[in-house]
Amino acid sequence: MFPRPSRIIIPQYSAPAGLSLVAAAELLGDGKRAIAAQLIDFAVRKVVTIARPAGRGKSSGFTITLQNDGAGEGPDERAILLTLFGDPLAEGASIVLNPKRNRELGARLKHPHAWIAARLVTVGLARQRGFFEKAITPWRKEPIEPTPMAFPLVDHLWGVHDYVKLAEKDRLRFLQSPDGALRREPLNELEVLVLNEKLLPFAVLFGLEKKWMAELDLQYRDLPPELAADLFDVLLIAELAGYGLDMLVAVADVADILDVVDAADGVGAIFGGIGEFLGGL
Repeated sequence: MFPRPSRIIIPQYSAPAGLSLVAAAELLGDGKRAIAAQLIDFAVRKVVTIARPAGRGKSSGFTITLQNDGAGEGPDERAILLTLFGDPLAEGASIVLNPKRNRELGARLKHPHAWIAARLVTVGLARQRGFFEKAITPWRKEPIEPTPMAFPLVDHLWGVHDYVKLAEKDRLRFLQSPDGALRREPLNELEVLVLNEKLLPFAVLFGLEKKWMAELDLQYRDLPPELAADLFDVLLIAELAGYGLDMLVAVADVADILDVVDAADGVGAIFGGIGEFLGGL
């Protein structure tokens, strides 16, 4: 991951508008967590469901099922969905993630991941790192880095990071502060839970998923009965908490294969996608 900016960062309780999880990961310099975070984002937003096959143990993995045709998704998200479920996207299509058995899927997902990285360059949010830069920082494998145009997005993402890291009482205090106030009246328990649920993909992106899932699980268990009528919005947290981190391990296993800037592919694999992107405009 790129170093934290020296600019002033204000905690943020919501994701940047119109930015996919994969694009966010590339702007932060942590592409290996991108696909895992994107899949969790799909689940949180009910684009997909994640379930363990009935009556089977941990080795059976998880079934990911598409819940709609993806028409409302952005180009980055659709590129990932099409790779996962095929074209055309059909509600009910499914794949199975099994720990240590996702190599073929991971290989296929390299293409849209590289395409998304190339798109960031074409829209001016990132630039290719030059040969000299790579020579003096060989430990950094990222072939792109954010441009000044992307700095507000990067700062916003670090603000989400800071919000996730806050203690619960400090988080609630921030939500009612001038910088973070959503409304004048206090948020109830369900509203806070739904708000925090949406940041689970970013917790995955920042490697803070254990802390965030534990807090969400406690919030779910403590939800008063009178606020439980809208359980549809929070059932995912009950499922994820019940699985522990098994599901995240299976998803992250795909991401481990997906080092989009590994030595085998090199920078050319990413920037070969620019021509495809421009040709599709």
